[in-house]
Amino acid sequence: MSPLLCFPGVLASPKSGKLADTLRKGSLRTVQMERVDIYLDIVMQQPLLLAPIALLAFAFLLVPAHRRLSVTLIVLVPWLTLARLPGLGTIQAAAKVGSVAAYALVAIAALTHPGPRRDIPAIVWLYVVLAVLSILYVLRVDERMLAIVLRMQWLAVTVAAITVVRTLVTWEDFKQFIDSLTWGCIIALALPISGLILFPTESFLRGVARFQPYGANSNQIGMLFALSVPLMTYMAMTTRRQSIRPLLILLVTGTIGMALITGSRQTMLAIVLVMTPVVFVLSKRPILTFSVLAIAGVGLVWLLSSVETAAMERFSSLESTRLDIWTLYWGEIFPQRPIFGLLGTTGESYFKDTSLVGQHPHNAWFYLMYLGGASLALPMFLLSIYSVFSGWQIWKRRTLLGGDPFLYSLMLVLLVAMYIQGLFNQVVYWPTYSWSFLHVVLAGLFITLWSDIKEGRLSEALPSLEYLEAHERELEEFEDFSVPQPAA
Repeated sequence: MSPLLCFPGVLASPKSGKLADTLRKGSLRTVQMERVDIYLDIVMQQPLLLAPIALLAFAFLLVPAHRRLSVTLIVLVPWLTLARLPGLGTIQAAAKVGSVAAYALVAIAALTHPGPRRDIPAIVWLYVVLAVLSILYVLRVDERMLAIVLRMQWLAVTVAAITVVRTLVTWEDFKQFIDSLTWGCIIALALPISGLILFPTESFLRGVARFQPYGANSNQIGMLFALSVPLMTYMAMTTRRQSIRPLLILLVTGTIGMALITGSRQTMLAIVLVMTPVVFVLSKRPILTFSVLAIAGVGLVWLLSSVETAAMERFSSLESTRLDIWTLYWGEIFPQRPIFGLLGTTGESYFKDTSLVGQHPHNAWFYLMYLGGASLALPMFLLSIYSVFSGWQIWKRRTLLGGDPFLYSLMLVLLVAMYIQGLFNQVVYWPTYSWSFLHVVLAGLFITLWSDIKEGRLSEALPSLEYLEAHERELEEFEDFSVPQPAA
């Protein structure tokens, strides 16, 4: 029996028939996206495709130790973006399979990075522990090899993220981390931009006019846009290089335009949420705001006038099949395996329930519930709540920490946007996105900083180098003053 026939009354009316057709088409697209095992076969048959990974590793050794972390972070974003572009053929296959190598290089760069390390609270290591345990849940699924690879990739994400957090001892470390990811986004954006310019017709899904450069799924490439907009906006607002500010503003505008023509409502929701503190700051700087709006207006008008507008119609409607999918998972699937999910089961799909729904859950925590039941979903959900709570505590004390208070506001809103977006897609816990990597870094950093503050080390939580130097001078002066003078 077709999974669609299991929807009560789904084919009983024209409206429900439309729902069935939508789900059937979506199911076919999901199957195509999930054939990642094909990439494994391609690389096994053509091992020379791993040459770029070997070249990257060799170049990694040539980079000075104090610059390796920045370089690997810059490379990470375009590398993961390549993995989302099936139109690039075998290049994409190699990038997708090699994503774990990219995370490994980030982790090695962080471990060998010179300088002090910060202590990580035990609760943050729970990300790694749960990643290891999650491998046990997929040992008997239909796509076992592929599932194990993906769970290993998620383990690599958590390890890389936490090793990076250990290097973020000062404000300058955190700022350098954000700058590196921003430059990575700028480089990665060249890929969808080139598709839009070189292959304008092929870059849109026929009949729907949704932007899909090099065959990338609109929602998936949208995550690059949602990540790039806030990071590039912050760089544009704070850079001391006045000459590149107009270029950054233009690039931000173009990125928002590309996000619009994807027709991805979840992408635009994330962008709108994370730009809230930006609008608040710009409202206090009218001259800069007027300049930004002028440049943005010209760029958006040009971009939207040069493409079809069919995808824009999606923003005028909230119609979606997600509620039906969530209802079936909550009422029919989860009660069957409420505690341990797929653990010990045989013949189930790693990606979705195939017996009743035929669609993946379209929700990060519902997917974790499907995968590992409450034993996996509940601790991950509690970690998300605690990370936001910790970020809120950091935000309230942002003026007492080192560096720019605005960046703390922007990163907290970005983390919240990641979780809100996770209500509609599982990207936040999927291993092949820079979005999910930054999520674990921000969550781990906020929890770590809050742990320091609770223990009375507010001034040491994330100090600036200026503060450390001043504190060191004060300590030296105190020690000099306290040295006993020789008797006359």
